[in-house]
Amino acid sequence: MSINDFAFACALDESPPYFTYEKQTMLIIESNENAIRNINGFLYIEQFIESLISHESVHVVIKNLEGAEISDSLDDLEVIVDRDGSKFQVTLNNMLFARDRSGIVI
Repeated sequence: MSINDFAFACALDESPPYFTYEKQTMLIIESNENAIRNINGFLYIEQFIESLISHESVHVVIKNLEGAEISDSLDDLEVIVDRDGSKFQVTLNNMLFARDRSGIVI
């Protein structure tokens, strides 16, 4: 019921590199500009790959249980986190602030 396959693609518009999913396939989308310039837009993402897979898996599971609208709304939720005495308002899926490999900030 979660991510069980991967596909690589290139954006046709001006969007930056990003991750998404289609059914149970995680899509890794390179930006059109990076592809033209032969630049790897995911060079520094390796340390977050487990979190990214987990995050997209959460979307897949929620979409199957509750529907696409609820699943998509996960990315819109924001939380306040405290890091070393500084407070930051971040989205629930901010990989830099997740405390585990789930990719979810709690």
